Amino acid sequence: MHSNRYIILFIIILCGACALILSFLSSSLEKPQAKAKALYLSQELLIAANLIQPGEKISVDQTLKIYKKRVTPMLTNQNGDLLTFEEAGIDMTTYMQKNAKTGYAKLPYKLIYVIKQKKSDQIYGYVIPVNGYGLWDAIYGYLAIAPDGDTVIGTTWYQQAETPGLGAEIATSKWQAQFPGKLIFRENPDGTTNYQSAPIGIMVVKTTVEQELKNSPAAKSAVDGIPGATKTSEGVSDAYQKSLNPYRPFLLKMQSKEAA
Repeated sequence: MHSNRYIILFIIILCGACALILSFLSSSLEKPQAKAKALYLSQELLIAANLIQPGEKISVDQTLKIYKKRVTPMLTNQNGDLLTFEEAGIDMTTYMQKNAKTGYAKLPYKLIYVIKQKKSDQIYGYVIPVNGYGLWDAIYGYLAIAPDGDTVIGTTWYQQAETPGLGAEIATSKWQAQFPGKLIFRENPDGTTNYQSAPIGIMVVKTTVEQELKNSPAAKSAVDGIPGATKTSEGVSDAYQKSLNPYRPFLLKMQSKEAA
């Protein structure tokens, strides 16, 4: 019983049993994990849109009720038209799963979440998925924009692997509190905006907006940086710019409607 053959056989049986148990647990937990992730993403989207507050104690049922009542995933094409998944002939589940990792901005049909007012079908705002790269890995978030297609309602970064206490600050409500009211279309030095050609995005400066931009029009499209996290700040600026630029046709239509 103490021979090498029995020891090896015992190890093989033990490893096989452990593998079967882990496989069973992984399979049984797959659906609950998927539901938990979907709930988390729904909460982050609602926080970005300022429909619930960070840290607010709200039940799962309440969260799902708000999301179902006020949020509608839709698509926008290269002309800036807003379409349902049915109108575009696209299966929503397949579309989401296939493109979640690489992002939606470069697709012919781009994902956009339409948010309704609390007590009517009028538009409260739009949420655009944003993604890019920080210092260590990919970063994913949401940016909520008012019906004018220009004014930021809020933002969240729901997935990041940045350095705790430094780059990871992008995921904190304190840092994200700078975004409401910012403009994604950069104004000219004279305060006017050429929506057709203006740089688009939110710039994260190296120090503070007050120090670097003071009261210039560019300050309306910038937020304070994070000390010691230059690469993360640059990655976030780049993510906003590259994620939002392809949505320009849609944003221009929304801006035109609001102006009219």
